[in-house]
Amino acid sequence: MNKTLISAFLALVSAGIAFGQCPLTFVGSDQAQIGVYVAPVNESEPTVAYNSEVLLTPASVMKSVTVAAALHRYGGDFRWQTVVKSSGKIADGTLRGNLVFIGSGDPTLGSYEFRKNRTGFLAALRSAAADKGFSHVAGCAVDASSWPNQGAIPSWEIEDIPGVDGAGFYGLNWNDNTFNLSVPSMQASPRIPGLQIKRRASSGGLSAFRNPGSYEITVTGQLGNKQKSATLKCSMPYPPEVLLGEVDSLFSARKEKFNGGDTATVLVYRSPELREVARSLMIRSDNQMAEATLRLLEPRQPRAKAIATERAILTGLGVDLKGARIADGSGLSRHNAISPRQLGQILRSMARNGDYVGSFARVGLDGTVRNFMKTDPNRENFVLKSGSMTGVICYVGYRLDPQTKSPTHVLAIMINNAPDSKAARAAIASFLSSL
Repeated sequence: MNKTLISAFLALVSAGIAFGQCPLTFVGSDQAQIGVYVAPVNESEPTVAYNSEVLLTPASVMKSVTVAAALHRYGGDFRWQTVVKSSGKIADGTLRGNLVFIGSGDPTLGSYEFRKNRTGFLAALRSAAADKGFSHVAGCAVDASSWPNQGAIPSWEIEDIPGVDGAGFYGLNWNDNTFNLSVPSMQASPRIPGLQIKRRASSGGLSAFRNPGSYEITVTGQLGNKQKSATLKCSMPYPPEVLLGEVDSLFSARKEKFNGGDTATVLVYRSPELREVARSLMIRSDNQMAEATLRLLEPRQPRAKAIATERAILTGLGVDLKGARIADGSGLSRHNAISPRQLGQILRSMARNGDYVGSFARVGLDGTVRNFMKTDPNRENFVLKSGSMTGVICYVGYRLDPQTKSPTHVLAIMINNAPDSKAARAAIASFLSSL
């Protein structure tokens, strides 16, 4: 479809919408709240706008807001730095003192997503310690990072806490803040100090429950008829403790008590570049990495201050956030509320930022949108971030020029209270295909 036809079509659609016609029709659409905003990246006026000012629950498209603020402030080259210092004397290959970890909030420490072609944190620490002349530590490893509001966010749904979605943010994150729990052996990998596992027989599939901050996890349900074992991926109660336990094992720490002593830097460990982290978290919709990206805006400060800074950054970009509510960086909280127009303004303000546009998944190929518009030949013209939770279906992103692959239009489509998510997605796919 050439640009003239596209413009003509959008003009027709826009004209229809001006008379109150919703561009999305599906089973139950009359019961849903629907907001749509489509606009050229170089123009302030939309070509399609329906309920575009209405504040709606965004789910995971909130990650596109978080990433926009972080990339604008720090640029794609930014790397988190985790510093490890020694405190004490080194003698006969033993540090007679403590290892002190100063967490930067790096979400990639030990992450499964960044292990390829990269020296892991523990391997780098062991090598750095050898260079300093020790392979054992007499004292305990100390977490010296001080961050307020760590862990799960209070407004997250309690059923999200035990699983991967509920892996919150910490000053020292480790292993994606998750562990594998094998059933029926009930073995945790990595080992979680103090973990208490309860087994409760019940019908249905396997699931786990854990209250925020609790070390007690209850496993319910049963294996399938042909299953001998299964693995549940769970969130850690307190990731820094898991990391420090692995460090203790690495250096055969005897946990003697030491105070004071000479201080020296052992290791400065740098994360992958922010552009890599942004793309990974956006494509996979990683909540833990999104929360870390939000907290990057105000290191070691309360979450509320990071959110205030995010709002200030976006306002400085020309985005009118009046009425919008930001509760977290990932969109897992139902307390978030933002309008399609506000999302469109953010997208427009970042449309010339290659790192930002490149963080969106390619429709039909990547992550959460790999099966969206799968058989549609127009799918390659879109990069999108999806967001979903019960009753919520959202997509935001860009339409690309078929030749240059640069953004031509910003898109924000939000549906709340959708009674049939499959029908809603099909209607959105049909609408995008027509663009």
